[in-house]
Amino acid sequence: MYQGKFNGELKFCNEYATLLKYNTVMIIANIKHFIETSDHRRIMLIGLLLVTAFLFLLFSFLALYMGHRDVFRLKVGLAAAMLALFFGYKKSGNTTLYALLFLLVVEFESVSAMFGGHFFDFVTIYPFFSVLGFFFFFTLGMALWLTLVHYIFWIAFTILQYDINADNPVFHLVPLMNMISTTLVVVFVGVLYHISTEITYERLEQANRQKAILIKEIHHRIKNNLNKIASLLGLQMLRLKKENLDSPEEILRRNKLRIETMAMVHDAIYKAKDLESVEAESYLKNLVNLIAQSYGRKIATEIHANVSLPLDRMLKIGMIVNELYTNSLKHAVETEKSPFVLISLHRFNGQCKLRYSQTGFMHVDPDRLIGSKGLGMTLVKLSIEEMEGRYEVASEESTLLLTFTFDC
Repeated sequence: MYQGKFNGELKFCNEYATLLKYNTVMIIANIKHFIETSDHRRIMLIGLLLVTAFLFLLFSFLALYMGHRDVFRLKVGLAAAMLALFFGYKKSGNTTLYALLFLLVVEFESVSAMFGGHFFDFVTIYPFFSVLGFFFFFTLGMALWLTLVHYIFWIAFTILQYDINADNPVFHLVPLMNMISTTLVVVFVGVLYHISTEITYERLEQANRQKAILIKEIHHRIKNNLNKIASLLGLQMLRLKKENLDSPEEILRRNKLRIETMAMVHDAIYKAKDLESVEAESYLKNLVNLIAQSYGRKIATEIHANVSLPLDRMLKIGMIVNELYTNSLKHAVETEKSPFVLISLHRFNGQCKLRYSQTGFMHVDPDRLIGSKGLGMTLVKLSIEEMEGRYEVASEESTLLLTFTFDC
């Protein structure tokens, strides 16, 4: 019998705890929905208006209980003012204006309490706390001006009240000095808070901008790259209809490298600290290593490219280097000089110059290279045309130099 009663009570407690948890979650969800903003100043002002209205009401009933009907009426009026500001702010959304009105009401309450002689019993918010509000809701310059006006007002008010009511300890030197020293501490903390908050939010805004750019860039580039891949395969199909000396394995390998060249740019920008540009030297070195691994052979190569470029520029440069370096690996033949490739990319006066030099290879006719209808050279020309650049080809004995100039 007792066991059954205990189980029943335990079940009731569990159900009550579950209901309480559910209601708590719903209340929090409703509060979040009610606020509907990520603006910390807006959230804080809404919270202060509601909490202050509640405190004014609480103090009003306390004053009524103690027989201070004048204080009761004042606190009820102030609570009504706070609720009016709350609903007005919800409709308007002007944080600066309503924060100033809120602080004026707080100041009015403090002055009224002192005039009424009930300062120690019924003041809800001490005057120097208003200074924190200055630095939280307003710009640094405006906060400092408001603090100065606040200082002058309270010093003048205290001195005036001392002349009128010298017996009241509130208006003596010690409370005045306490208020001044406390306010100075609050000002110091407020300035530090304001500066640190501005720095933090600037960093957050920059991070959000970069993320937005990155997401937009990713979608845009994925679409473009898929179109490029489709175009590459289309060009390759046209080439296959004509006489083509490349084996199917070689065709697949080169197309694979072209796709990986695009993917490497995205990988480089994903790993970079700056999401808006790619470090050229690191990218080109990784690209050259990838091509060498794909062909299973190496040639001596140097890369000098101490610049960072936007993703679209880096993608086109990658396509150019991929075609040229792949061609160099395929046709590298030991002559009197060992094959050597030098790749350099430099920026000067808003223009970039990409130089691709190969030495120790068999002689290449510049005119024949420029007039080549091969897919590789076609892609090189298309890439430089898309950048609205120009190229030059020079050849002497076993050295070939290609220079690409474009805006960057």
